[in-house]
Amino acid sequence: MASEDHSPCYSDCDFDPHWGGCENQSGRTRENHALKEPYYTPVLVIGNGPSGICLSYLLSGNRPYFTGEPHPNPLLQLKLEGKTDQSILELDLEYLSDGLEGRSHNPVALLFDSLFHPAADLGEEEKSRLEWRHDSTKAVDHIVLGSGRPGGSWWQMDDSVLTLSLGAWMELPDMSFEEWAAEYRETHSETAAKISHRRATLSEVAHYYDAYVKKKKLVDYFVPYTKVVSVRRLKGRRVINSESGEPEIRCQRCCKYQGENLFEIKGVNVNPRCGCKQSFTVLSPNVVMATGMLGKPNRLNVPGDNFRYVRYDLKYLESAIQEGDLSQNSYPVLVIGSGLTAADAIIMARNAGIPVVHVFRRTPRDPAITLSKLPKVVYPEYHHVLQMMRGEIQEEGYTPLPKHRVLEFGKELLVTIEGNDSTQRIPVSMVTVLIGAKPDLSFLPQDGLHLGEEQEDISCKQNPVSVDPYTMETVQEPGLYAMGPLVGDTFVRFAMGGAMAIASHLSKSPWDGSCCSNGT
Repeated sequence: MASEDHSPCYSDCDFDPHWGGCENQSGRTRENHALKEPYYTPVLVIGNGPSGICLSYLLSGNRPYFTGEPHPNPLLQLKLEGKTDQSILELDLEYLSDGLEGRSHNPVALLFDSLFHPAADLGEEEKSRLEWRHDSTKAVDHIVLGSGRPGGSWWQMDDSVLTLSLGAWMELPDMSFEEWAAEYRETHSETAAKISHRRATLSEVAHYYDAYVKKKKLVDYFVPYTKVVSVRRLKGRRVINSESGEPEIRCQRCCKYQGENLFEIKGVNVNPRCGCKQSFTVLSPNVVMATGMLGKPNRLNVPGDNFRYVRYDLKYLESAIQEGDLSQNSYPVLVIGSGLTAADAIIMARNAGIPVVHVFRRTPRDPAITLSKLPKVVYPEYHHVLQMMRGEIQEEGYTPLPKHRVLEFGKELLVTIEGNDSTQRIPVSMVTVLIGAKPDLSFLPQDGLHLGEEQEDISCKQNPVSVDPYTMETVQEPGLYAMGPLVGDTFVRFAMGGAMAIASHLSKSPWDGSCCSNGT
């Protein structure tokens, strides 16, 4: 655990007090910028997962163009005819996305997916109708903050679990996942067995995103190992790096962003090697939240749910199995939940021969259970779990308890469970609670409650952030954007549409971004 001391690091880690980072860890020098605090950037992105990476790629001057090849959607084809010399970012996204349907409720997400993965939901494997052209004059300086390496929460998941989506759907613009994975697997024998799968392991996806940032030369925009503490709107005029050192906006052409539309972002960077911390402050007129959905696990809120043997993540179960803390002769692992992550926990434990008691509130044939929506041919391991939940397959070591709930976690690893008009106490070796999560927006006033469609905790499914669907700018806070799971797009293939909407909106703003760089 890192200490709370924010004093400078005096070890040999090349700790940069202006960025709060280790240059030898991130490769970030930013020698072309004055590093006086508070630092100014035209765009600041919170979150370095696939959403933030895709947005960085677009902001760094890479623009999508329609290839001109016939599109399987005749209406979209008609709208794009004769526009191969115009970037999609320059076109009317509302007009292009009108009438599109799919598995996202965000229209620009459907537009991007229709162009990047044509007819994907129909089972087709059409090639992309987008080509990417780089124009350095269109680049907008920006910073991407993340709690770890580029890839975000993909580094926090179990390495060996297969992705729900097809491997190709994890792909980011202009870098084939299939080609990268084939090369990666040649040098990593532990993944060779997966090469026949159309899906990939979570570890492969995480490494792909990290490799993408390096190959696309985005490293200088990324500041890893950071935690944002607060984001607040400032009042009054501010200029950066003036002779007096007072924070004011120097660029007079950006009059729209002077005054109350400037955000102050405070945070700390933690050196992953020595644990030392350094505070930082950044000012920006545009803040993008790309924080994902794994911030705060949902809790049961029953007595004893804070005992050490009650865990809310899959990683701990994986570690316990690998370190030999659990065995086939131990008391069972109690898995709570009926979603995909709970199924992953069951698969992981059963593959290791660990007995499982599975508690879930729904009936096993409830159509709302996600496992029931997955094709058997593509997801055989999840279908097997569903059959066990329904009692269609009897497997020694697995005990399903549908329509049950936990009443209490006891001190002696005894869990009280209620269901079927009876109560029982079950001895367990550990408990894994996997009932979903909420994004961590603790850096916002009142945890961002005012940003949702309802005045309650932000939830990817029940209460996403309310945004303009064609710009991703939040309804309540001009200059504050949200994308990815925060707006309901939990699949990578749709989250990229949010990046396109934001990049398009910023590119059409009455400033070009280049005049806002420090030192101008």
